[in-house]
Amino acid sequence: MMTECPPVLPRIPPLLVLLLLGPASAGAGLTGPSSYWECILHGMEDVKNDRVAQEIMKICLADFPESLSVDEPLDGTPTECILKYGEDVSSAFAAQQIQTACNVLYSRP
Repeated sequence: MMTECPPVLPRIPPLLVLLLLGPASAGAGLTGPSSYWECILHGMEDVKNDRVAQEIMKICLADFPESLSVDEPLDGTPTECILKYGEDVSSAFAAQQIQTACNVLYSRP
């Protein structure tokens, strides 16, 4: 009697799926990060430990090696951004990266 194997996709952590699909969907014109800092915001949400946060930072840097500057700030404030993206973060490193990303993306010169 053959046993049926469970599907693979439900066993893949959702964050890993988002990180792997993020650059592909951004290149396809779908919603997704278009810069290093947006990648940080999307990737660091809900991060619970520093090691995962460091890996996300490496992935974002590899995906967006030349987009560290921002031409125009986004609408909103750094504080609103931090409250939105940092609410469920337990990692101190992730929280620091979110704060930096929010300041870069939302600060007015």
